[in-house]
Amino acid sequence: MSIILVFGCLLHIDSLVPNKEEILERIFQTNPDATVAIRSVEGIHQLLYEPIDATKFRKVVCEEVGRTIADSFIINSTIYYTLK
Repeated sequence: MSIILVFGCLLHIDSLVPNKEEILERIFQTNPDATVAIRSVEGIHQLLYEPIDATKFRKVVCEEVGRTIADSFIINSTIYYTLK
């Protein structure tokens, strides 16, 4: 499990980190301009990580601003969020 904090505005939350919605809320309380990348398993045929339930992030008042899509070259997908 890891949370990677990068100086600036991009943060990454690994799929295996528990309580992602609470962490996401705290990140936006600390830095409203942050962009947060959360690893997902969307589009993956073999699950390597915990599935992400994006509906949990609605209570944090954030919006999806981008995502990577798994294919034969990308083994997982990532969803990017910013504060609304």
